[in-house]
Amino acid sequence: MTRVTKRLVRAALAGTLVAAAAGGSIFTARHILPVAGGVASGVVLDGSTVDPHRSAEDQVAERAGAVLRRRVVLRHEGEVLVDASLAELGAQAHEGEAVAALAAIGRAGGWLERIDDALQARAGRTAVTLTVDLPVEPLARALAHFKERFDHKPKPAKWDFSRNRATAHVDGQEVDLYAAIEAVQQRARSGSVDIELPIRRSEPLTTQSKVAAIDRTQELARFETRFGFVGNQAGRAQNVARAAERIDGTVMMPSQHISFNERVGPRRIDNGFAAAGEIYKGEMRMGVGGGTCQVASTFHAAAFMAGLQVVERSPHSRPSGYIAAGLDATVAYPHVDLKMNNPFDFPVVIRANVLDRGTLRMTILGRERPADVAYTSSTVAVRPFKRKIRDAHWLELGQVKRKQAGRRGMTIEKTRTLSFTDGTRRVETTEDIYPPTTEVYFVNPGDDPEQLLPPLPSG
Repeated sequence: MTRVTKRLVRAALAGTLVAAAAGGSIFTARHILPVAGGVASGVVLDGSTVDPHRSAEDQVAERAGAVLRRRVVLRHEGEVLVDASLAELGAQAHEGEAVAALAAIGRAGGWLERIDDALQARAGRTAVTLTVDLPVEPLARALAHFKERFDHKPKPAKWDFSRNRATAHVDGQEVDLYAAIEAVQQRARSGSVDIELPIRRSEPLTTQSKVAAIDRTQELARFETRFGFVGNQAGRAQNVARAAERIDGTVMMPSQHISFNERVGPRRIDNGFAAAGEIYKGEMRMGVGGGTCQVASTFHAAAFMAGLQVVERSPHSRPSGYIAAGLDATVAYPHVDLKMNNPFDFPVVIRANVLDRGTLRMTILGRERPADVAYTSSTVAVRPFKRKIRDAHWLELGQVKRKQAGRRGMTIEKTRTLSFTDGTRRVETTEDIYPPTTEVYFVNPGDDPEQLLPPLPSG
């Protein structure tokens, strides 16, 4: 408390008249303390001096209304994305806190404290802030459509083997909701808000300049599989070519892992894929993208033989005819994926190309071949298959039709031995389990399957 304030307080308490140090005004305790139903004179509410003869509730309500009516305009490159009031965006003003703070000035504590508070307010040294909260969720909902429109992951550069050059990369971008909220909250206190939508940009790990400088002169490994391409296999051939095109030229930087599903994309007609046969829950069916697994399997086998690290991989529900058991990889967008990691200290490039007459070739290229890879596998367990009977009213009595042949399940033990150029060796042993493939027969419901069908294999 200042010397002048103490003198005024003592005089006010004594009921005497005292001249203010500045301006010569005359005060008593009655003049200093807030009037009934009003607030202390000179208090500043959100930058404006309050009226001491009006209630705190009314003045806070007016201030809250004015703040919540302020417009929030968010733009992107000149386009208005959001134009709404703070209230429409879910903002809430904490009026009760501000009312309580105003009402307490000059009314809380003993006489000395009350008069000192009132004098401090009269001198313009007391301010009350109206707190306004702007939650993230309403603005996030307002911007959800624009996030879908503007957000995209960075697109890495690849090596274009046909043109013998690196492709251009594309930076990723993401609408920064929290930066937008913070900007609105900071600026809304001084008036309406008109801001450019904050967007974070990110560069891919493999930029065009990095890809252009990669040494890909050495072949680390190569693997080939064959597929049908005429007649009813045309759709499958199209899918193999499409998936291989998406993988071709992919670069894996040191310690980087890649996702097959991310590189190939959704298996849809509008993404260049066709309907073809595929394995689903152990049975063959038609589905868009059938044959994509062959590209994943061939890539897995080449990468496995090159010494790359398998991060995520699932075998098929039954062995595939185009590749040995243990080297296949099933994929289903977006949940079942194949992910590989580059453990070497140099980048590698994937060459995926379809040769004449239904041959798919995967080649892993890089600066050097750091290890010789040896691979062996053996069947360590076998499980019998079961039979499923399906009613077929369209069959004559005594007729049967086999829809799917049964196959024994098996467990494959795989061993990969890596012999590095520095003389060290690493042996990796894993198991793949292939469940039995159920045999499926169509039988007329009036027949006894036990009498018509051969017995299941024993053992």
